[in-house]
Amino acid sequence: MADVCADQQCGLDTFAAGLLTDIDAVVFGMSTDWPSGPAEGRVNDLKALKRGMFNRCNLPLLRKRLLVVAASRWPQTATTPQRS
Repeated sequence: MADVCADQQCGLDTFAAGLLTDIDAVVFGMSTDWPSGPAEGRVNDLKALKRGMFNRCNLPLLRKRLLVVAASRWPQTATTPQRS
């Protein structure tokens, strides 16, 4: 990592510097058994709903719509870790 940060011509120096600033999160993400896919999917759905309802509603209505969509798309399942 130090070699990549020192070599400014390869274009990876800012990427390596960013990894080093948040090294605790990188290590945790690589060592945990919990996948981040379900959380990322919910974030993407929330962003899509926000874009679709931009300037058309207030926050309580957006919250209700998100809960309805979440209940229809993701049935309640056991929260056991899955290996990727």
